[in-house]
Amino acid sequence: MAMTQIVGILNITSDSFSDGGRYFDTDSAISWVDFLSQNGADIIELSSQSSNIHSLQIPDKLEWERIYPILQYCQTNKLKISVDTYKPYVIQKCIESQVDYINSINSFRDELSQNILKELSSSLPELILMYSQNKGDTAISESKLTRENVLNEIVVFFEKKLKDLEKINISKDKIIVDPGMGLFLSPDPDISIHVLKNINTFKEKFQRVMVSVSRKSFIGALCDSAKPIERSGGTLACENYLIEKGVDFIRTHDPRQIRQFIHLNSILRN
Repeated sequence: MAMTQIVGILNITSDSFSDGGRYFDTDSAISWVDFLSQNGADIIELSSQSSNIHSLQIPDKLEWERIYPILQYCQTNKLKISVDTYKPYVIQKCIESQVDYINSINSFRDELSQNILKELSSSLPELILMYSQNKGDTAISESKLTRENVLNEIVVFFEKKLKDLEKINISKDKIIVDPGMGLFLSPDPDISIHVLKNINTFKEKFQRVMVSVSRKSFIGALCDSAKPIERSGGTLACENYLIEKGVDFIRTHDPRQIRQFIHLNSILRN
């Protein structure tokens, strides 16, 4: 079984739900890149547009201006880079800058993004498609998903997306799917848990799967932890479960705790 790749999150934002403002200036962001890369992250994911329910939309060019110097630093140090964006301008800049992954929370839904992918199909990075119940650009505060329909809804969504991308000559070999978690699915924590328990559904139907449970709302609800920073135990429990299930990528705020857990778990079991 292939090793799970750990994607370390860097939010260059003022309003991300978990760590908004901590890495907003370039020096702090670069220090966090160093921490992530030295403590177990295989890939560094850069984001400068929050998807928090209450987040403010920033101009496309400002989003790229925040990302670009950190991207350059990562490339100079030969680090694999993912960029979390859904804006066509930033998507094009990412492709031109030869990033390794682009992670779109709306799965490149708009026509302009699809045209960019089509025009630059010969030089595309890996594309991460995320499911969101409202198909939008932020998390949600209500949902019609239930235990009975959630798995089918997500599968049908990805099947259609893969067909749409295939029509513009993008191979499924380029695609990684993310079923969404927390408020991208539902305020009801049971929905996220149900998806996690059935993660093999997506492993069986799609080649590669990414999951991001780190500090999500459903963990807070189930563990009575109001502050995201207090959800590390619940996060680690979910992440270890996903590793045991063979998920290809885990997107996390703290790769160090995953690596420590894997290392000590291996020692204790042998």
